Amino acid sequence: MCGLCGLEEESCCHLFFDYNFARRVWGLCHRWLGVLVMSQIEPKSNFDQFRMNRALETVNNVWNTIWVGVVSKIWSHMNNIIFKRGVGDAFGVFSLVQVKVWLWVSINCRSASFSFSDWCLEPLVCMRLIT
Repeated sequence: MCGLCGLEEESCCHLFFDYNFARRVWGLCHRWLGVLVMSQIEPKSNFDQFRMNRALETVNNVWNTIWVGVVSKIWSHMNNIIFKRGVGDAFGVFSLVQVKVWLWVSINCRSASFSFSDWCLEPLVCMRLIT
């Protein structure tokens, strides 16, 4: 059983996509990106939602990095809750994802010359600047 809710079988689908905490984090991410989708709970289907048709490969790399950032931060935060008696903070996790991905983009994309505040306020505009 899930060590967090005790109600569902522990699985990657449950922990990363179906558990209430994870759904809150994904919801914050979707609102930030202006994505209106029914979030998939199967990992591959969920990942595939973070790929844009007709987008530059560099832009799709950013979308993929956002997905990996969300999953990794959910994982580390849930471990903190279970092993260190931490408290669930979906907005804190989401904020860490924004920082982590912005740092990755700033280091790996030469054309990424936007500020962190621009990234937080207008991520899609920032992504259009990446070539």
